[in-house]
Amino acid sequence: MEVVPTGEPARSEVPLDLAKVQTAGRWNSGFIVVGVLLFLVSLVGIWAMGATGFGSWFTITLVAVFAVASAGLVVTSVLRRRMLLLLVGDSASACTITERGLTLAGAPEIEWHELVFVAVLNDRPRTNRLRSVPIYGWFGRLALKAGNGTVLCELAVRDGESLRRRCASPAAARRITLYGRWPDGSRRGVLPLLLDAVLSEQSTQDVVGALFAAAAAHDIPAILHESPLDSLRWKAPQLDPEWPAEAR
Repeated sequence: MEVVPTGEPARSEVPLDLAKVQTAGRWNSGFIVVGVLLFLVSLVGIWAMGATGFGSWFTITLVAVFAVASAGLVVTSVLRRRMLLLLVGDSASACTITERGLTLAGAPEIEWHELVFVAVLNDRPRTNRLRSVPIYGWFGRLALKAGNGTVLCELAVRDGESLRRRCASPAAARRITLYGRWPDGSRRGVLPLLLDAVLSEQSTQDVVGALFAAAAAHDIPAILHESPLDSLRWKAPQLDPEWPAEAR
């Protein structure tokens, strides 16, 4: 993380790992192209079997399942690309951290008082265990190359709708996930950041450290989890007022 002297309050730039960015872009685009092609081939196959009467219902069902899997590959790849664009913009910096707040490459400035919480999920232990599983581990390694990431940082804001309106483009606004409406009329939103997908190991650690330090200084809840389920249980009640009381 590079500290940039500006004559103003402390300001630090977090550089992108350009090699990771390029690799993730190529593989993710490849996943989308392959997924679309396989989906179209599956549809043609289903149509051909239906028109000619060749193949049983079991065969048609298998091809249909393959079509759904291909569509899923496209959807997850598109969503992953949107997530990565929160950190990847026109400059070599992923984000700027100041005493006032945080500005991402693909989103407007978020002042510290706007944050509800900072949640970091370290998924590396689970990912490492799954690498030994045949086939799944192989696809998992490909997903990592496409920018899947193993360190997910979620920034929750008090007014997700307001932040969406401040975004420069509709595509950027859609990267902010909105949740249930609170009694004051606001809807909280979450920005998901796949840190290690486009940042070096050192920059990833620096960003997490800087966010936790800012959270402590501004009385913002911040937590590190290694279990997706534990993370969900902790953050869901703070996002959705209709979350079941017994799960809080």
